[in-house]
Parts: sequence; C-alpha cells; structure tokens
Amino acid sequence: MVIKSFSKKMDVNEAQKLAKKKGNFIGKILLKNHDEINMKELYIENKIITFSITFTPFAFIRRIFKNYKEKKMQIKVIANGSTGGVAYYDENEINIETTEVKKDDLQLSDHDIEKLITKGNILIRRILRRRIGGNLKMEVVDVQSVFRPYHVAFFGELIEGRKVRYMPIPADGCKVKKTF
Repeated sequence: MVIKSFSKKMDVNEAQKLAKKKGNFIGKILLKNHDEINMKELYIENKIITFSITFTPFAFIRRIFKNYKEKKMQIKVIANGSTGGVAYYDENEINIETTEVKKDDLQLSDHDIEKLITKGNILIRRILRRRIGGNLKMEVVDVQSVFRPYHVAFFGELIEGRKVRYMPIPADGCKVKKTF
C-alpha cells in the first residue's frame, strides 16, 4: 500500500539501543526483568489540519486605532489519530514522502475527524488569545492524512492474552516538547 509519511531518520539498530536503556527511572523499574526485546515497525495515522483565521480587534481598540484592519493568517496543527492529542505543526522541519508499506504495519485513526478539529480549534484559540487577544473567526481549510513511522519495542515474550510492555520510538526524529 502506498501512503504519505514522514521521512525516517532513525533505523532499527538505533531504536533498539534506545529500547535497551528502558527509558526513565520508572521504565527501568518496570522493565528490569525483561531482557528480550522484539522490534516492529508501525505507521500511525495523523491528520494535518489547516485553519484559516480572521482576527478582528475589540471595538475600543478599533476606535483608538482607526487604521487597524482585520488580519488573516493560516495555522496548521497535527492531530494524532491514536491518542487524539493535538500539537502545533511547523512544516519547515518535516519532509513528507510517499512510502510503500504492508497493510499490517498501518494503524488507522481511532478518533473522529470532527473531534480532532474541535481539539485543534481549542489549541489555536488558547495560543492566540494569550498572544493577541481580540475576536477570532476560524474555518477549516484542509485536512490531510499523513502517517508517522515508529519503531515499537516489545519487552518479554509475545503471548496472546498476556500483558506486554512496549515502548514506541518515533523513527522520524520529531519530538513533542512541552513548555510550562
């Protein structure tokens, strides 16, 4: 199956080295008895949602600054189809390419597109209200489906019916950075 995906920047050997470190302190405690690591490549569907935003300042600001007009801009967010999380998307850092993938290595979106659009709308309003204030009118311009490659490390034996601990490692080199 041919899909659009982010380009891979990490191979399986690098991902296996990261998996052997077993993550943070809690991961090392939970995985201390699991030495066997099985690696699998998985592509998870994400949605890139483009919003067109029209910014109108409050009425008292328009009275003071008479030349102040409406501003228009476009902002993109990326929504994870597996978790439903939404983040700001900077297209300058990421290359999208077409890839041939087996159907077993795909994980399609579990969340409805309307729910993802609503979460993206909330994120953009939160960011822009803090920065510029005013009235915001938002419309969805485009929704694009793109897959993100992961190397998934499964710890222990893979026996059906048993709980398996796993660690997803993004193969595209992108990381989610939280700011406080």
